[in-house]
Order: sequence, then structure tokens, then C-alpha cells
Amino acid sequence: LPPGLILCSLSIFLKMVPLVGGVCPRLCRCDNKLLYCEGLNLTDIPRNLSSATGLSLRENNISELREAHFIGLTQLTWLYLDHNNIDFVEENAFERLRRLKELDLSTNHIESLPNGTFRPLPNLRILDLSYNRLQALEPDLFHGLRKLTNLHLRYNALKFIPVRIFQDCRSMQFLDLGYNQLQSLARNSFAGLFKLTELHLEHNELVKVNLAHFPRLISLRTLYMRNNKATIVVSTLDWTWHFLEKIDFSNNEIEYIEPHVFESVPNLKTLMLDSNKLTYVEQRILDSWTSLTSITLSGNEWECSRNVCALASWLSNFQGHRDSALQCSSPDTAQGEDILDAVYAFQLCEDAPDITTQTFTSPRDRAHGYIYEGPTRSAYDLLETEGRGLATSSFTVTPPDLESTMQIQKVVTGTMALIFSFLIVVLMLYVSWKCFPAGVRQLRQCFTSQRRKQKQKQAMQQIATMTTPEYYVDYKPNHIEGALVIINEFGSCTCQQQPSRECEV
Repeated sequence: LPPGLILCSLSIFLKMVPLVGGVCPRLCRCDNKLLYCEGLNLTDIPRNLSSATGLSLRENNISELREAHFIGLTQLTWLYLDHNNIDFVEENAFERLRRLKELDLSTNHIESLPNGTFRPLPNLRILDLSYNRLQALEPDLFHGLRKLTNLHLRYNALKFIPVRIFQDCRSMQFLDLGYNQLQSLARNSFAGLFKLTELHLEHNELVKVNLAHFPRLISLRTLYMRNNKATIVVSTLDWTWHFLEKIDFSNNEIEYIEPHVFESVPNLKTLMLDSNKLTYVEQRILDSWTSLTSITLSGNEWECSRNVCALASWLSNFQGHRDSALQCSSPDTAQGEDILDAVYAFQLCEDAPDITTQTFTSPRDRAHGYIYEGPTRSAYDLLETEGRGLATSSFTVTPPDLESTMQIQKVVTGTMALIFSFLIVVLMLYVSWKCFPAGVRQLRQCFTSQRRKQKQKQAMQQIATMTTPEYYVDYKPNHIEGALVIINEFGSCTCQQQPSRECEV
């Protein structure tokens, strides 16, 4: 037979026999060496699958994973166990799966994993543990996973990350820790992640953002920290993240940003600071935003006073994409106004108000020489885990009569507008008198003639009133009627209107 015909027949035979050395389990779908036993209400792992390279057991009722379940599955390269009821995983459950590259354990009821659970999987690339009930991670849980590139841990109940837990994950590029209960981060929690490009920490309970928690992440490009409880953003580490292009700090409670924070991210392109409690942005911060192409600042508590002038000037010159709704929150006279409109209307940036200087003490980290300088009118307590000291710093406070100053400016502006309108009217009259004298004379003659006609009309009305005829009533009773009237004081009489007559006096 020709060699081509032999190869064609062999390929058809291999497709007809899905598993070499095994039989396709009942109700499962087999595609060559790939098995799909999904949604079959299975409570155990099918047997005799020694030659399978891929196994999907999604949407079943498997409740535990033990070492005996995967005997003979040494050829597996991917294993999907998501959407089951797994609540127990034996430490040596994956002992014989050394070729496994992808493992999905998401959407189960796993509360804890033994320290050496994934140690037998040196070739693992993708691990999904999201949508479980993990409350803590063992310090050596990911030890030996040097080829791991993607790790999903979102939607668990993690409260802290052990120090150097990812030390061996040198190839990791994606790490998702979102939707947990993290309240703080250790300085070396992410040590060893030299190739990490995307880090998700959104929807946690972090109360402070310190870029020193991400040391030596030289490849980091995107950092998501939205929907936390952070009130301040600081950096206590002298390090530069050259590849960091996007930071999301939205929906926090940030009131203060250390002036030099963004100097450590010189190539930042997208910054999200919307829905926080910022009242102003210092000039040094604005000067470090030279590489930005997109920024969101809406939903903050902007104070439209002298402090907002630097931000207003920067916004007016910014050529990139920004949100349009930047509204003043205080004072009451400017509340709801757009920042740029308020600066122009109230002339906030023309005359500098008097300022007073006050001092306060703030904690100092002796180990790193860090001094925290708080925002206007408030000081924040930065407690580090190491030694503490006290340092004195100063800040400025705007005068309390800013609102009255704005009221005076409004009155002055209104008065000037009224005077200007009056001068315009006078100028128009003067120009008319100079440029059209004949028209002015004609207008004056018209007014004079109308006044003369009105006087003549009044005189005619007076004459008509004086010549109005008078009417006389002539009463002539007869003798009998007159007697009855005199005696009885009643009787009939006849009245007759006579023609008018003139009387001479």
C-alpha cells in the first residue's frame, strides 16, 4: 500500500479510538485524548483514564480530592474541577500529575490547603483558586512553582499575605487578589515577582497605599487598588517603577497624597483618582504628571479656594482625556460649580489671601527616615511596624473669612456692571446728539407740538363744561290739588319739563 494511504488510515483509526489503553467513560464526551465529563452529578473521579491528556469534571458533586483519585493519570496536562462541592484536598492529591500545566479549582468550598499541595506540579502554568473560602495561605503553598504565570485568588476571605510566599514564582505575570479582606500588606509580600505585569488588589480593606509594598516589581505595568479604604498614598522606598503605566485608586477614601509619590512612576499614562476625598492637589504632584494621557478626578471633595488654583491651571493646559464633572464641594457659595468656572467667576487665583502657619507633630519611621506631612488642617497618624519617633512639620491654613470675601467680590462685580450699563446709555445719547442734530431737533419739535395739542384739548374741555344747559322744573297745581296738599299733606301733582332758558344777572 502507498505510504500516504497508510498514514490516512492510521489517523482515522486514532480518531475512532479516543483513548489508547482505556475506554471512554459512560455519558462522557471524548475527543481523542481529551475527556469532558461535565454536569453528570459525579461524586468520584472516573477510572481507567491512563492515556488522557485533558480532563474536565466541571459542574459535578465531587466533595474531596485524594491521592488515589488520580492514579494512572500521569499524562494529564490540564484538569478542570471547578463548580463542584470540594471542601477537602489531601496534601498528596496531585502527587502523580507532574505534567499538569493548568489546574482549575474555582467555585468550590475550599477553606484551607496543605503546605505541599502544589509541590508535585513543577510544570504548572495556570492555577485558579478563585470563588472559594480560603481564609489564609500557608507560607510554602506555592513553593517550587517556578513556571507559574497566572494565579487567581479573587473572591476568597484572605486577610493577609504571608511574607515571601511568591518567592519561587519567578515567571508569574498575572496575580489576582481582588475581592478579599486584606487589611494590610507586608513589605516583602510580593518579593520575587520580577516578571509580574498585572496586580489586582481591588475590593479589599486596605487602609493605606504605600508603594514600598511593591519593591523590585520591575515589570509591573498595571496596578488595581480601587474600592478599598485607603486614606493616604505614600512611598517610603527609593525605587522607580519605569514600566508602570496604569494605576487605579478610585473609590477609596484618599485625603492626602505624598508630594513625591508619582515621581517614582515617570511613565505613568493612566491614573484613576475619582470618588475619593481629595480637597486639593499640590503643585509638586502636578509637576510629576507630565506623562499622563488619561486621568479621572471626579467625585472628590474639592475645596474651591486658593488651594485649587494649581489644579485648575493644570487642567486648563491638560491635553489628554479627563472627566468633565469636577465640581466644588466647598465653600457653600461655590458648591456644585465646576472648578474652572468657580475659579473664573470668583477670581480665586488673582489676589492671594493671607495665610497663617501652624505646626504639628507626626510619626517618623527611624529605620527609613520617613516624615509624614499632612494636608491642610489635619494630621494623619502613620504607624509603621518598626521603630517610631516624632518630627515637626508645618502646613498652611486659609483664613476663615474666605466666604465673606467672596460675597464682597460679588457685590463689587454687580455694582461695576450697573455703572457700566449706565455709562453705555449716556454714551449712546451723546453720540445721537452729536451725529444726528437734525433728528434731535425734529424729535424736540414733535414733543412740543404734542404738548401744545394736549393743552388745547384741556382748554376745550373746560369751556364745554361751563356752557352745559340747565333744566328747570315748572310745577303748577290747581286750586283743589293745592288745598288737598296743604290740608292732608298729600295729593297728586304734575311735573312738566320746560325748555331751557337763560337768565341775566
